[in-house]
Amino acid sequence: MNEASTGVVDIFKWIHLISLEIIGQAGIGHSFGILEGNVPDYLAASRDFLALIIEMWYFHPFITFFSRIGPASFRRAIVEWIPHRPVQKMKSASDTMYKMAAKIMKHKREAMDNGTLDSEVAAGKDIMTALLRQNLVVAPHDQMTDEEVLAQVNGLAFAGHDTISSVLSQVINVLAEHWEVQTKLRDEIHTAHRSHGKNLDYDQLNSLSYLDAVCRESLRLHAPVFTIRVAAKDWVLPLHYPVKTKDGEFTLPTIRVSKGTTLHIALRAANKDKGMKFAQLEMEIVLSRLVSSFAFDPSGDVIKWNAAGVAKPHVQRPDGKLSGTPMMPIRVIVLEETE
Repeated sequence: MNEASTGVVDIFKWIHLISLEIIGQAGIGHSFGILEGNVPDYLAASRDFLALIIEMWYFHPFITFFSRIGPASFRRAIVEWIPHRPVQKMKSASDTMYKMAAKIMKHKREAMDNGTLDSEVAAGKDIMTALLRQNLVVAPHDQMTDEEVLAQVNGLAFAGHDTISSVLSQVINVLAEHWEVQTKLRDEIHTAHRSHGKNLDYDQLNSLSYLDAVCRESLRLHAPVFTIRVAAKDWVLPLHYPVKTKDGEFTLPTIRVSKGTTLHIALRAANKDKGMKFAQLEMEIVLSRLVSSFAFDPSGDVIKWNAAGVAKPHVQRPDGKLSGTPMMPIRVIVLEETE
């Protein structure tokens, strides 16, 4: 491996920006211009939204009740009146995301009417355009309202880019600590590039079995959003697929869980998350590009993951305190082009 240059880079910052740009182009057919140096207000709004939902857990039991009180304008007035910082931050974040998505939806409708979708970002193949097109062909009672379309798209954007940036950062951190895995993965990607070129299509990406294994195992071990539970009493969990013990001598059809055991459930949404396949594909695209062109090495900083809604990396300072904002310094080595 030939090294051209090296330096320490805050990988989380750039992964976070790239994730928003990808979800913007694929989800709403819009480029935020992040790779050109723009930092949109939508980034901070979507980043803060989930964290605020977690922070205001004490409001959750009352949301359904309050959502049925009066018209939307009345509920809006109540929210503006509440002198509570998290509530006002949530309102501001929601307004930013809504206005941006509404502006883009208006532009999409105009492009559909003018027949200029082919010249738009994603050429009309984004999720928002697909929803708007579907609304034109279904029966009126089956059509989604504009509010529903915007809610679907904003939900995908704010939940999608935050979680993907978390797990991608985890993968790069693990690869930096395990060079043998990183090297094997790079060899597989370079072999595919020699056969198909660097712009791998969907089927070619799916054929990279080691890349797929790295992504799946990372999602299993380092879920960006996880659930922790403590057993309230002794229990026996039946296994749909019995497992063998490490020595291979016994097969376990059940797992005994003693009272007080802490359970880390990392696969809660794995089989029902509508964005799961999208997330896997995005991970594979980004990793195939990065690992083929760069090598990653630990920077020497101590990285701690803070699970505030979505797990995010922070640098632990010598005094034991964590950095105020998420960051993950990694030593990046620029590799020479391979044939």
